[in-house]
Amino acid sequence: MIRGQSVIVRTIREIDIPSLFAMAEDLTEPGEFMPFALLSERVLITEFERNGCWDNTTGKLLITDLEGHIVGDAGFSQSRHYLDGREVYYRIFAGHRGRGYASEALQLLSAYFFKATSMSRLEAVTVAGNIASEKVLQKNGFVLEGTLRKARYLHGKLVDLTLFSLLRSDL
Repeated sequence: MIRGQSVIVRTIREIDIPSLFAMAEDLTEPGEFMPFALLSERVLITEFERNGCWDNTTGKLLITDLEGHIVGDAGFSQSRHYLDGREVYYRIFAGHRGRGYASEALQLLSAYFFKATSMSRLEAVTVAGNIASEKVLQKNGFVLEGTLRKARYLHGKLVDLTLFSLLRSDL
């Protein structure tokens, strides 16, 4: 568990799965920049049974408030196989946005990543125009690297993605 001033970032527990699934599956308010896709409960359960959705450098974590209520999820994944780093993601569920949870969770995740691994690079990708997420990244020291043109299908059209990075040497 990584405790901050207003959030806790922690691994998923079996008891969390029904709540996490319900929040992640709720497409009534996914946010303008989130993909519109259903999550399979069986896939989530299988991933949890395989490794608890976490293997120290790749996986899904929960973001909770200090009372333990789930407010989002975050995690790491391998970006491109030839890079010495990981891609980080974060998502705050509807009803919990605008409270600084994403920024604090990213700060905690970034610090954890560079302490727990020897990797030199964290990346994050946003849909171009997602000003809120870009501000979260910049506030946490991530640097704009460029645009990935027409790189993702979102809400019926191909959109550009914006690539940010944080290097160990930036800290």
